[in-house]
Amino acid sequence: MERTPFNAEQRAAVDHGDGPLMVLAGAGTGKTRVLVHRIARLVQQGAEPWSILAVTFTNKAAGEMRHRLRELLGEAADAMWIGTFHSTCARLLRRYAMHVGLTKSFVIFDDSDQLKLVERLLKETGFDEQVSPRTVLSRFDRAKNRGVDPRTVLTGAFDDVIERVYPMYQQQLAKENAVDFNDLLLKVLELFKIEEPARHLAVRFRHVLVDEFQDTNKVQYDLVWRFAEATRNLTVVGDDDQSIYAWRGAEPRNLLDFDRDFPDAKVIKLEQNYRSTQTILDAANGIIRKNRDRHEKSLWTEQGGGEPIEVYQAGDERGEAYFIAQSIRQALDEGPRSPSEIAILYRTNAQSRVLEEHLRAARVPAKVVGAQSFYERKEIKDVIAYLRLLGNPAADSAFERVVNVPARGIGETTVERLRAASRASGGGLLDAARLAARGEVSGLGAAPRKKLHMFVELVDGLVDVIAQGASVAETIIQVVDRSGLRAKLEADGSTESRDRLDNLAELVTTASDFDDESPQPQTIEEFLERVALSSAGDQTASEQVVLMTIHIAKGLEWPLVFISGMEDGLFPSLREREDQNEDAALEEERRLAYVAITRARERLVLTHARTRRVWGEIRMQGPSRFLADLPSGCLAAPARSRGQVTPPAPRIVDGNWQGRPRRAPRPARDELDQSAEYDSDEPVYRVGDGDYQPATGFTIGATVVHGTLGAGRVVSVTGTGKDQKVVVDFGVIGQKTVFARYLQGGDSGFN
Repeated sequence: MERTPFNAEQRAAVDHGDGPLMVLAGAGTGKTRVLVHRIARLVQQGAEPWSILAVTFTNKAAGEMRHRLRELLGEAADAMWIGTFHSTCARLLRRYAMHVGLTKSFVIFDDSDQLKLVERLLKETGFDEQVSPRTVLSRFDRAKNRGVDPRTVLTGAFDDVIERVYPMYQQQLAKENAVDFNDLLLKVLELFKIEEPARHLAVRFRHVLVDEFQDTNKVQYDLVWRFAEATRNLTVVGDDDQSIYAWRGAEPRNLLDFDRDFPDAKVIKLEQNYRSTQTILDAANGIIRKNRDRHEKSLWTEQGGGEPIEVYQAGDERGEAYFIAQSIRQALDEGPRSPSEIAILYRTNAQSRVLEEHLRAARVPAKVVGAQSFYERKEIKDVIAYLRLLGNPAADSAFERVVNVPARGIGETTVERLRAASRASGGGLLDAARLAARGEVSGLGAAPRKKLHMFVELVDGLVDVIAQGASVAETIIQVVDRSGLRAKLEADGSTESRDRLDNLAELVTTASDFDDESPQPQTIEEFLERVALSSAGDQTASEQVVLMTIHIAKGLEWPLVFISGMEDGLFPSLREREDQNEDAALEEERRLAYVAITRARERLVLTHARTRRVWGEIRMQGPSRFLADLPSGCLAAPARSRGQVTPPAPRIVDGNWQGRPRRAPRPARDELDQSAEYDSDEPVYRVGDGDYQPATGFTIGATVVHGTLGAGRVVSVTGTGKDQKVVVDFGVIGQKTVFARYLQGGDSGFN
């Protein structure tokens, strides 16, 4: 029941008989359809349904595969082994549990169970203040993905913790008749070393088919090899150009070197794309062909050219978010686009915050997918709780959240003593902590009293910071630093910890924007009110624009896609990675760009900003090197000439855009021109990135353009040479004094 005929390559893959087969399936080339029809053909040719194993990476993909096979084969599909690696191995372990020290009723520890167990073991061993449970589990996971004991993979960081805690962790699992996710796979591999189960498993499956093979890790590859060793009837489908999960153990070489382990494998390339326009495919091909470690292939389509790709440069991340929100609002108003047909993709979760705010201001229904809303993330809630406690010493819920964040040895027993003292005195928990620090709370020894004393001093010191006139942004920086949050996350060094640091930096940026909104000092209480309103947005629309990281977007598609943050250092990310050299890391970033671009079906918009705030400072950003890889023929003509720049985004007040654009923030002096000055009564604005046209003279009434403030009319001119200043009327922004050398126009011929 084929809806459309297969192309020649698809047909060859479907009809392949016995023997190893590698299908290199580019993005949007119909690989799932090919895989499903190949399975159906095997059954039609006499293969028993129960002898077919089809493995994929998500339950959703497995469910879709089974649904399609039911449509083709009816009840026969129910006899097949279709599932993820973990579900398949769990099913096998139920049958052979006794051979690996388990009973058939073994339990599987999920992520939360593992965290609780490691947390308890760290407390028992006294390591709980040195390292987080998540960091320890990450070390376990990375080693087990490679099939090795974590104690044999020493990095110098927390090795003593791993050597002590790992055997205790495994002993506790055994005691509770439990396995973690990695052990599901590793224990099935153990079965192949035991004569009786190995004899059965070696011939259990007549045909083995694996989807997304480029995402397999070493253990998964070993499993596949074992299952198919006897028959060699192994079909793998994948795309090395979409291998983007090295950070979680995926080995792209499993696909690249497949013909090394199976030299007689038939190789079929699927390059005809049924998703995107040729313009979008040309852009994807232009980026990915720069990678050297790949199978050569090039996507093409019969659809024709399509809309040119737009590349938009904003002044900063707010201008970028404003442009995206405006563009989506316009697309929805003009039709026929619906919100569910639009996606915004980004490299890191921290980028979602400013996008969420501007989409809300544009009344665009939107949701963040695969991650919590910015203000719901743990590290953000922790810092907000610190601010609440600083603003309100009686905020007991805030006290309980942060008294041991980061871990400082103040446990539940100590907090319960404080609760009792609080009830007795009628004061808050912070007041009770002060009493305890002075030895006036019964039941607390010297050690907890000392720790409470240090916490009270931390809070009092932060209150003094506010009293001395610190801005909201500076207060947050002090909270992150003095509390030990920054040091703890930097010491962990895991991918998750780096992401949490990025999110905290974005919170500082949020506060910096807030501080800049008013000439009067902003208060912590006002900032907390803003946060509360932002996080309380109730989205009721049935259809929504989705925001997600590119990693989460893999396998999805939309008619209209925005990719934000196309800047070197952000995308591609240029930070160092464990067990990956710089060239390999850049190749993975390029594959990530390829995945992002091929999510778009009809229209693609790429955006970047010239500056971004990071930890309260403005940093100059260079355009992503990937933009230079795009063929010129697939790009739209720039909407603005080089001499003109994007006007700043209006500020957001109470969730709405205001008609008056926000004042440009004062750039950090270590980032921009050191010679720029500010008058005591009127700030002098300048673009600061060196991209300006010196002007020798200005005529009163002439039109000029400034890099941040936009277009205006000359009112007066004073001084000469590099110190010449011009008073410009920028309309709704008002009159501003600007260094002449940072203006476009004047007598230089601007029209």
